[in-house]
Amino acid sequence: MKVTDLFENRPDEKELVLTSTSAGVSCPVNVVLNEEHWLDLYCGDTLAHSFVCSPCALGELCVGWLFTEGYPADSVEVSRDGHTATVQGASLFPGEPEKLCPEPKVSASTQEMLQLFHKASDKYSRSHGIHECVIKGDGWHVLRTDIGRHNAIDKAVGAAILAGHDLEGAVMFSSGRINVQTVKKAARCKIGCLMSKAVITGDALILAQELGLKVLFSVKESGYICG
Repeated sequence: MKVTDLFENRPDEKELVLTSTSAGVSCPVNVVLNEEHWLDLYCGDTLAHSFVCSPCALGELCVGWLFTEGYPADSVEVSRDGHTATVQGASLFPGEPEKLCPEPKVSASTQEMLQLFHKASDKYSRSHGIHECVIKGDGWHVLRTDIGRHNAIDKAVGAAILAGHDLEGAVMFSSGRINVQTVKKAARCKIGCLMSKAVITGDALILAQELGLKVLFSVKESGYICG
């Protein structure tokens, strides 16, 4: 897919001096806040999706969203102001996830994925306002962050696709709750194993089992739950 991203990435966080009050005592405190950005994605004249996202990697975001939602496309162009993206050659009828997800082709333990995940921990600890997604394939990995958990997934997928990586059988690790949409995104990418630091919804677990997608959730240093 050809991508033309005319938007110049902006800082996705800012530091302010605000007032903290505890036990009746007020004092100045430095606070890091994440920035929000809006982006409308058009297929021709039809609005396909509206994003509220971090103001960076918008081309990757669009490519990842189109892929994980099952919309094949030929090209994407992001406007200079970053508020409009135009898709060419896209179908407005999404493809359904395959009924049988592949076995993981990558050997990646939860500990290894956590180590990759922690590379963004400094950024998270500054604001506690972003989500992260790591995808590990055969000899490669990508890590992306965003204020939205699905956006982080889409950016990671988009980055992998634009780098020419094969997603089939890869391992995906997300900081966000696994819901039905997350499972569908992973299944459309033919991900072999989906992991999360958070929990999974009941409907998402049922769908993952139907699709044959291996899921590990509540992943911590001490262990995890296998669905």
